[in-house]
Amino acid sequence: MMVYYGTRKKLKTVKQLGRMRCTNCGHEVDASLAKETGYFHIFFIPLFPVFGYKIIFCPCCGIMKKLTNEEFKEMKE
Repeated sequence: MMVYYGTRKKLKTVKQLGRMRCTNCGHEVDASLAKETGYFHIFFIPLFPVFGYKIIFCPCCGIMKKLTNEEFKEMKE
């Protein structure tokens, strides 16, 4: 019997931040405030979260900057 297991990431957009200048590429982009969570799964069914990050995502260069809980709460409001 084969058992398929592993982890898979999910990216959930929390809020669109509007036009911002990316610190990495310098372009004016529509940045997004998001949560990235990794789930342990068996047979492709997510069971429980393994890790989670709060990030700002730049769609132009693809960089994801990790935020602290305080920074995330401040930007969310």
